Amino acid sequence: MIQVEDSNQLLLLVKRKELASQSVFKVVLKLQTWPKKDSTKESRLLQLPNEILEDILHRTAKIERDDGCQFLGWQYPEYRYSDLKSVALACRRLFILCAPYLWRDKEFILPREDDEKSDSVPVQIATDILSQPALFLPRQLGSYVRSLSRDLTNAANYDLANSSLMARLVCNLRALRIDFHSKFRLEHYGIKFFAQHCPHLSELYLEHCRDTYDDFNSLLEYPRPLVSLTLLSCTIKQTTLQKIIELSKHSLDSLLLQRVRLEPELIDYHTQSPPAVTTIPTSVYLHLFSFLHLTRLALSDSLSHSVLEQIVQGSPRLEKLAIIIHETSPILVTRCIVLLVQLDRLVILSLAFRRIHPLSVVYERIACFAPANVWTYFASNLPNLHLIHISASKLLLHADFFASILDGSRCRIPHIMLHHIAWVSGTSQQLTSLPDDEALLNEYRRNVASAQDNIEAWQQEPIWQDACGSFLTWEQASAKGFRCFNESDRVCFVQGFESWTKH
Repeated sequence: MIQVEDSNQLLLLVKRKELASQSVFKVVLKLQTWPKKDSTKESRLLQLPNEILEDILHRTAKIERDDGCQFLGWQYPEYRYSDLKSVALACRRLFILCAPYLWRDKEFILPREDDEKSDSVPVQIATDILSQPALFLPRQLGSYVRSLSRDLTNAANYDLANSSLMARLVCNLRALRIDFHSKFRLEHYGIKFFAQHCPHLSELYLEHCRDTYDDFNSLLEYPRPLVSLTLLSCTIKQTTLQKIIELSKHSLDSLLLQRVRLEPELIDYHTQSPPAVTTIPTSVYLHLFSFLHLTRLALSDSLSHSVLEQIVQGSPRLEKLAIIIHETSPILVTRCIVLLVQLDRLVILSLAFRRIHPLSVVYERIACFAPANVWTYFASNLPNLHLIHISASKLLLHADFFASILDGSRCRIPHIMLHHIAWVSGTSQQLTSLPDDEALLNEYRRNVASAQDNIEAWQQEPIWQDACGSFLTWEQASAKGFRCFNESDRVCFVQGFESWTKH
């Protein structure tokens, strides 16, 4: 138990991260009544400058996420509200210091149409809350808000008047998330209000937002270079997407596109149904990634070797990557894996081999057509990996793949999940360069000829003793609560991922 004697020691321990955040808040409250040498009860904590007090609050209230095991498009709230509230109620000065953090991250959920309203509990409208004057300071509460999350999925309410007023109230907004109802709208979504009235807007997370009425063009009309862009089940015009990415080419750090489709360029103001959409073509991806410098990227469209090559060349400092490969040539698949090895800062990799059916969520899982020694080379050359998830209908592996990631019974990679691994006889020859095409094809054919799809083949290997609990049949994985496997996954390998189990 660390003994804290005075406020100076508290600050030192906080900076060194030697004191847990929950303990700090208990100490902060206790500091209010630490006696001076003359035994009076005057607070010694409040003798510290505001800058030091604010630094203590910032360091101790901030939520520490295990960033090496998560891939989040929305990373808010940043601070623990309950802890800040306890400190804010201690005295007026601490309340003033805590106020910006108490209102920094706000979330508003649109009530369901069938929600029962209580006569005893008044329903507060979000704009009424944000327009309230701040206590002790001449400003509105909305001016404190830096991240705003709005859940509008409970009703197909256009909410445009409310959006217009809300955007004016959160004038210092940095990050905006809106989850819209999936029903097609006959007018715009109100994104332009936030682009117009929030000059510091740099992070955007949107779900079910259609660009039929040029919503996204407002980010160009009021130029807002983005740091982070997440679009889920959205549509956007091709020229608008390209211009937004080009506008943000020096600032964009995170890009997540899931089921994003392209709208027709011309607006049909008389349409009563969603216009026909198309998938993002390879040529557009090649153009976009030619000048981006990302550290986080996630795409739900399947990619070719040429697009992956452009991604690696343009963003060599990628730390988190989630992609789908549709190549079926052993030569091109091998080149894809070798490209990934060049990303030496990679912490999280989610890699799937699939054939995606255009304009639908249906896909067909395909095999990874790469020889086993390429995966051993991969495992030996990415020392910073914390999480790897590879999904394929078959993955050819030598036993020494696992020898390169296991340190005794401990796995060097804390979270690893591999679907349908097939045992391949022999050991991998150390790769120093990419073999010529003929040698690569011959190696792949030998691997396919010796591959075995049963767990008994792995049991004969020395690494079985250290990792027998991680090799699972589909039945064993299902019994543990994993729902991400299917019957075709005859042998899987899982370390970590406890949060994925459902009992």
